[in-house]
Amino acid sequence: MDKLIINFTETTPQVNFDPDMGLLAIEGRVIPEDVGSFFSPIFYWIEKFEPDVNKPYVLRFCLFYYNTSSSKRIFEVMKRFDEKFQNGGNIKIRWEYEDGDDDTFQDGEDYKKMLKIPFEIIKV
Repeated sequence: MDKLIINFTETTPQVNFDPDMGLLAIEGRVIPEDVGSFFSPIFYWIEKFEPDVNKPYVLRFCLFYYNTSSSKRIFEVMKRFDEKFQNGGNIKIRWEYEDGDDDTFQDGEDYKKMLKIPFEIIKV
């Protein structure tokens, strides 16, 4: 499967979904003007992604800021990977937050409670 690379801008994060490396990463700020347009290629890629059950994958989030509408889409990304995990994929989520960023830490705790996929919350 092809990689999905979306370069960061002032309002959107870097997206690097590289299934060959087992790394699926979203990093940066998530405050796009058109949330639907930004997340559309991500959702399309996830739909086509069929994880190799013998290969581990890490879905890494390192987000500096995200707004409410983006938060909903971020959780939707997680739910779609959670479904692939429940269907046998060897996938885990790594939620990174900066020391002192209690809101992002708490969001990670809340997301973790709503999913079955293994979920690490890491202070960076």
